[in-house]
Amino acid sequence: MRLFFNKCRVTDPDEGRSVTEGSRRYRRPISRRSGSVQIAQTISHYGQGFSAARQNPAGDEVHYVVRGRGAAWIDGTRSALEQGTAVYTPAGSVCAFENAASECMEIVSVTCPEDDDTRIVDLDSDFPLKAQPNGPVRTIHERDSRSVATGDRQFKLLVDKDFGCQRITQFIGVIPQSRAEQHHHSYEEAIYILEGRGLVWSGEESCEFAPGTSIYLPVGAKHCLENPYPEPVRLLGVFYPSGSPAVNYRD
Repeated sequence: MRLFFNKCRVTDPDEGRSVTEGSRRYRRPISRRSGSVQIAQTISHYGQGFSAARQNPAGDEVHYVVRGRGAAWIDGTRSALEQGTAVYTPAGSVCAFENAASECMEIVSVTCPEDDDTRIVDLDSDFPLKAQPNGPVRTIHERDSRSVATGDRQFKLLVDKDFGCQRITQFIGVIPQSRAEQHHHSYEEAIYILEGRGLVWSGEESCEFAPGTSIYLPVGAKHCLENPYPEPVRLLGVFYPSGSPAVNYRD
């Protein structure tokens, strides 16, 4: 992990301890333990079969499928997943993931606020047979969200207030070859680099990033992301509290 003077953090994919939990292997590059305030990012790899079912009593959680196919089971409702699908799990809901393929399914999850009371919930072995067909919609694919331009950059909102999540904004950002002005936000931000390479700046300091890099930006931290290459950068961003990627402050 690389630390900037104003508590911004950059974590490479091979950093951090991995934990195995049944068919799931995960690491947590962003959490209070690593210096965040209320935002926790988890990178999970799901093997074939069903994961343990989890419940966050206090924290809303958003997920994004980086690769693979499967399903999310949220309070008994099954939703199909593929690369590019976002998932919303409200606080108090029970969520399990199913991977029916032999290939690994990679999911980036962010919990806000970080929930110390997360627990594993025992489910009946036949719970897939009890699927509720008419539960609330908890998934959206990025292809179904329109692109919004802000300067020379674009973003797509995934899970936000319009989707029913009042506390978190999750989005996909696309950065062409460019460098933005340094700015700050009124919320914490967790970033996961999906594609591309570049630099994250904070003041006069910079760090390189690549696919799989996690970036934590605290409230008020001046920063910008630079893409010096022709290939665009695609990132997954999460704000807490909820906000807009188009709003920032330069003073």
